[in-house]
Amino acid sequence: MLSTILHFDQSTNTPTDIARSHRAALIWCFVYAVAWSLVSYHLDPTVPYDAVEALNWDSNGEWGSPNNPWFVGFVARILLISSSTEFASAFWYVGHFSVVAVGMLGCYRLAYKLTDSIALAWLGMLTLNLSGVINFDAIPYNDNYLLFGSWSWLLLMFVKAVYEDSRWWIPYGILAGCSAMAKYTTFAPVAMVFILSLAVPSVRRNWSDRNFYIGIAAFLALVTPNFFWMFANNFSSVKWVSGQVSAQLSPGSWLALLSVFYPLILLAGLLGKRGLRFTKNVPEKVWLTTFVLLAPLVVIMAWFTFHKGGRLVEWLHPFFMPAPAVLVAFLAKDVIGQLSRAYKVLVTMALLMIVGYSSVMVCNVRNAGQNFEGVKVLAHDAETFWYENTDKPLKLVGGAEISEWMTFYIAPHPEMSNRWSNETLPNVYNRHVTAGKIESQGVLLLSHVGEGCEGQTFRRFTEE
Repeated sequence: MLSTILHFDQSTNTPTDIARSHRAALIWCFVYAVAWSLVSYHLDPTVPYDAVEALNWDSNGEWGSPNNPWFVGFVARILLISSSTEFASAFWYVGHFSVVAVGMLGCYRLAYKLTDSIALAWLGMLTLNLSGVINFDAIPYNDNYLLFGSWSWLLLMFVKAVYEDSRWWIPYGILAGCSAMAKYTTFAPVAMVFILSLAVPSVRRNWSDRNFYIGIAAFLALVTPNFFWMFANNFSSVKWVSGQVSAQLSPGSWLALLSVFYPLILLAGLLGKRGLRFTKNVPEKVWLTTFVLLAPLVVIMAWFTFHKGGRLVEWLHPFFMPAPAVLVAFLAKDVIGQLSRAYKVLVTMALLMIVGYSSVMVCNVRNAGQNFEGVKVLAHDAETFWYENTDKPLKLVGGAEISEWMTFYIAPHPEMSNRWSNETLPNVYNRHVTAGKIESQGVLLLSHVGEGCEGQTFRRFTEE
């Protein structure tokens, strides 16, 4: 595979070379998805809490959730295809890394579209291997991985719609809508595209094209239901986001930017003085794509210079996925033919990432390989206790917060007994629970060791 990649570091390539490169990129992304899926599925002690949230939001089947819009729960519907907890765990990892691999391929295709060079396209995609964002950081964030998979393609569709065929606005609108309903961060690049459609002639002419309006209609059809849901549910998502931010002078926020985009600095060092030569003589499409990606970052970082947000790094993650494609578009073309060393280092880093992660898990560094593993034992014991005392199927669980994990690790995924409240805005809940259902089906309540069942142990449950 490495010899194939090295072959693409040429100043001129035939149509056969280009087709071969596209196939090789697809294979690279496929191998990445398979390797990381297998490693994480077999070595991770438990799925992250985000999996519990996604399953809960899916079971409620609404146009929103306390933390995110509706698309995260919609994708999680696949978890319920089978009642097997092993299937649910496997889907969590396979689904995540398959989508991330799609985003990596999008980075390659975007870089090729901006540079018309397969050598630079490979440089852009392989740069992703310097970061943990697309590897182990993709596992815990059930909203970000959907953005990892979509943002590169959004920028590519934007370029193709403006400079090739206006019919690309239709898939752009659909993908933008789905991505925005995975996480509101997507509104940032979409807003930049809207601004360009008003300010730049080559984009503004699309206002006279019906495909542009179809794309807008598709986008609005996907996002509008969520706004009605938020209005009816005390704007829970907005309140959650605002609860993560506080007004405070915070110059240290710029370290968050560095922790996400440091691979670009490493790439600069890898290329050295001979290879790191930028040019301003680039097509308009490169400047527009740069604006769409970087303009929101300027606004975000200006805001967080005077505000503190503990989740800033997480919110910046999606911006990194297409960033290497934009960066390589500004490299002077004479760097092509001198990238063999960079390719070798970047491919090696891809291997080191997965070997390093596997080693940390196998050696249980800082309990990473066994963290929270006891929740599976608890789930087994709780299920056993239930069926030793009743022959009814286990459909409802509740009580202490640990009970939320039972919805994932007990088949066939019982639901929570917690009701929704516009005042308390619970993270996971059951919109459909009633006193009648509890009376007829029963409920398994869990509390902390030593608390017993007296007094205020299950106060929330009894009050509801």
